[in-house]
Amino acid sequence: MKIKTNPHHLYSILFGVIMTLGIYSCQVEPLNSGETSVIDTDSSAKQPAPATFVDCNETYSETDLLAGQNILVGTVKVEVEGSDYKITYSITNSKYCITQTHLSVATTPLDFPVNQPGNPQVGHFEENDRWDCVDEVVYFAPIVDGPFIAAHAVVHCITDVTNDLYPNTLPAQVSLCVTEKGVEAVDSYFNIEIDPENSLTGAFDAWCADQDTSLESGDCFTADVYSSYETLPEGKFEHPENFGAVNWLMNQGFIGTEATLELGNYTFGDLQIAIWMLIDDSICSECSYTGPYDMDRVNMLVDMALQHTDCVPVCGEDVVIILIPEDEDVQSIFITIPVPCDCEETAWGDGCPFPGNQWATYFQYAIPD
Repeated sequence: MKIKTNPHHLYSILFGVIMTLGIYSCQVEPLNSGETSVIDTDSSAKQPAPATFVDCNETYSETDLLAGQNILVGTVKVEVEGSDYKITYSITNSKYCITQTHLSVATTPLDFPVNQPGNPQVGHFEENDRWDCVDEVVYFAPIVDGPFIAAHAVVHCITDVTNDLYPNTLPAQVSLCVTEKGVEAVDSYFNIEIDPENSLTGAFDAWCADQDTSLESGDCFTADVYSSYETLPEGKFEHPENFGAVNWLMNQGFIGTEATLELGNYTFGDLQIAIWMLIDDSICSECSYTGPYDMDRVNMLVDMALQHTDCVPVCGEDVVIILIPEDEDVQSIFITIPVPCDCEETAWGDGCPFPGNQWATYFQYAIPD
């Protein structure tokens, strides 16, 4: 979050005017330079018509922040504090964060910085900032600047699974059922189905994360959802520091590939026991559900994984998502889901259209009833 005050607002405007005049003075050649003047003295020459703002009375104390014209990503809220507006950009769509903001407050729409077609020039707005994937930005602007507000932002998908905002992209809880376990599952320790109406709905391969409890085929339960890169419940896992290694392990596609000529191919049982050795304090004493496994292959997997405890999956890879049952007698498990890939959208506080050929918008502040 950023809070900005504008004690030198007038000086900023004067500086902008001076810079503008300086820019134009560099664009016109002196008349004695031997070149033809770029100034057309023919008064009958046609000049481009200035941009015309349509009559629009959209007034808000809070408006939607829309990305890509129709994606609701948050709100822009205006409050009065003393002689200032407090203008707050807030992200409400957990899949996005703010990486840039541009804000202009004007007496009339004609005072917004626009080009000849009437498209806003956000680089010339009074406020112009970059951010490291945040969910809120706050500005203060003098009320005397006017009631018209153009609030622009650049929003990105949250792709860094270590970002504090990433867990917000996940549902807080899911309801699920185990459909198969062990050798009846396909290349995993469990097959599960997560109930509809959340972002994790569907069928998943799942893995046992805790041997202290049990879970059987046909069991259904509600679980809290955690990213493997956020702070996990205290004491739930013996070695949570190794979840980076588990993330590396789950992205290598070892099952069915050759360990060595003598040891043969890795099995899902090898992978499950390696997971226990990394994050639990024991392995099963009677591992009938794991199917065939070989401790030499298991140890090879563990040794390789422990060289990658700092692994962070990126776009094109999967991230481990942990499901911890509400019932403490039910076994914790994990699944993997794709890491989000980067996306970028421009966003505006919804309201009246600028006269240009873009979809940019502005609004007028009104004291709420």
